[in-house]
Amino acid sequence: MAARDFLLPDLGEGLTEGEIVAWLVAVGDTIDVDEPVAEIETAKAVVEVPSPFAGTVSTLHGQVGEEVAVGTPLVTIEVGGGAAPAAAPAAGHAPEEAEVAEMVPDVEADAGDDEVVADAGSGNVLVGYGTGAPSRRRRRSAGGAPAGAPDGSASRPGSGPGGGTGASRPSSRPGGRPRAKPPVRKLAKDLGVDLASVGGSGPDGVITREDVRTYAGNGAGGAAVPAAEDYQELLRQAGDTGDITPTHVGAGRRIPVRGVRKAIAEKMTLSRREIPEAVTWVDVDGTGLWDLRQSLNASQTDVKVSPLAIILRACVAGLRRHPEINASLDTEANEIVLHDHVNLGFAAATDRGLVVPVIKGAQALSTLEIAAELNRLAAAAREGKITPDEMRAGTFTVSNYGSFGVDGGSAVINHPEAAILGVGRITDRPWVVDGELAVRKVTQLSIAFDHRICDGGEAGGFLRFIADCVEDPAVLLGAL
Repeated sequence: MAARDFLLPDLGEGLTEGEIVAWLVAVGDTIDVDEPVAEIETAKAVVEVPSPFAGTVSTLHGQVGEEVAVGTPLVTIEVGGGAAPAAAPAAGHAPEEAEVAEMVPDVEADAGDDEVVADAGSGNVLVGYGTGAPSRRRRRSAGGAPAGAPDGSASRPGSGPGGGTGASRPSSRPGGRPRAKPPVRKLAKDLGVDLASVGGSGPDGVITREDVRTYAGNGAGGAAVPAAEDYQELLRQAGDTGDITPTHVGAGRRIPVRGVRKAIAEKMTLSRREIPEAVTWVDVDGTGLWDLRQSLNASQTDVKVSPLAIILRACVAGLRRHPEINASLDTEANEIVLHDHVNLGFAAATDRGLVVPVIKGAQALSTLEIAAELNRLAAAAREGKITPDEMRAGTFTVSNYGSFGVDGGSAVINHPEAAILGVGRITDRPWVVDGELAVRKVTQLSIAFDHRICDGGEAGGFLRFIADCVEDPAVLLGAL
């Protein structure tokens, strides 16, 4: 038998590393070609990575939570006597379809038998999908896993006994791996909860967010946070110098900057470093927008129309009038690129962090079609099922920070776009209408723009057009 190293392939868009979310095999397991060996989290998605080799797992290169660089060994497999190995995807040359991998792992329990489907060989390995062959069950080599192999039931730092719900079912697959979706695993990691100790109350024992929160609330997992009075005492101890260092306030809790959070940090840093941005804003009477939304929802029941959907449609019309807002800067060619299509991104908060789904080809969509796509992408983002392809190639972004109950803000431009529109909450406020004081639905709109690409006149003109559409939807109708 010969040892073969399976190198972590580029999972798309030139990514340089991935975090090990879960091992799907253990040392000593016999696996087949295309059998998933690990769940890897990138900046875009959680992907099941299939093996291009058949054989016996001899080494797992890394622990759960560690990052593995693209092109370095992920798994070492003893190969010999079985089916010929498939060609491994070259690092940096994975097919683009790899990025639409399923983000929610299979949560169905195995029947427990050791039957292994005979390997019929492998076609081209597609990361996250394999070749579509029937699923196979692993068989454990005699003697079990050697010492030192990762154990799904091992306790993690910060975990403790108890905490599971009494009515919950067993939450682990054969082999000890807890059944939970990636967003639930992320929540457990943030709270310091060991999923192997949590009972699952979902279908077939699947662990839910509520299970994790209940477990954490019962005193298990998580690091203690100093009370406010303790912090004030630390301030007094520091004296007049105000020297509050990490030594004074304690070690606290450290959260690795990885995956989506790392991607957000890099993107925001790039935007702030490269873009000389300016911001302008305006308060708007949104009563007309509110009434239009109610009329659209009353006239049909197929699509739920939100105020954001109407604002997105107004953006399409506004970008046609002000094409320099739907643009980007090619710094190498020293040219401004005016896009001939409108791909509308919208910021969405999820358990994994901030993501920006993109409504592609919005210039060809009606208000109801934009609303339908907005609802579909928002639901996919919340459920952790959004694909990398659905979060790329945006040309203009809208940040609906009003969904957090705040009035205004200055959103960071989604590099390399030229601008971002911010939408505050819609709330009842006094407003002067025809010289009389009235209660109206008022919101605030803001635009942050790249001053290298456009000036205040263009940005202000675009913002004023959007405000006019919000105040009087007939303006939008005339622009369609």
